[in-house]
Amino acid sequence: MLFYRWFPNALHNVIDQETFEQLLPFAYQWVKAQEELILAHGSPLGETHLADARRVGVQDCERIKILIVDRIPMPDNPELAEAARRTHIITDASRGVALGHGIVIRGDSWGDRELLLHQLVHVAQCERSGGLEPWVRQYLSDRRNCASFTLGILEEEARRTARELCAAAAGE
Repeated sequence: MLFYRWFPNALHNVIDQETFEQLLPFAYQWVKAQEELILAHGSPLGETHLADARRVGVQDCERIKILIVDRIPMPDNPELAEAARRTHIITDASRGVALGHGIVIRGDSWGDRELLLHQLVHVAQCERSGGLEPWVRQYLSDRRNCASFTLGILEEEARRTARELCAAAAGE
């Protein structure tokens, strides 16, 4: 079992670098396995969602699959699951998550275009990063190093882009 070093911050607990490096391979393996599951069992994007994927910069739109679930899955590894909860990357309140070209959306949130756009931005970011393994490191490092752990450059880009596209569509 890994020894956790949680340091109090104003709003949350952060993971020290040593623990982060120990958990990173487990995070990558989990994300890779989830992406494979989603790609094998998920549904392809329809025309409207394909257009949205192109709008946010996804290059390989046809590869994306979506899996609708009752709840967002947590890692089986107890240390990784605890880290995901403590850092608010995946919690019981999570409504969607992009894992490479796989997207998981909670069934009660399926009609939320902004949520799906947000996840599609993460798919585009993954592609820009050079693939799943560098993306996992980049995204988790970004989240780990930001002041409130719920933001970061990549998360802000996803939120801003989704909000702007929804606002533009509402104004048409």
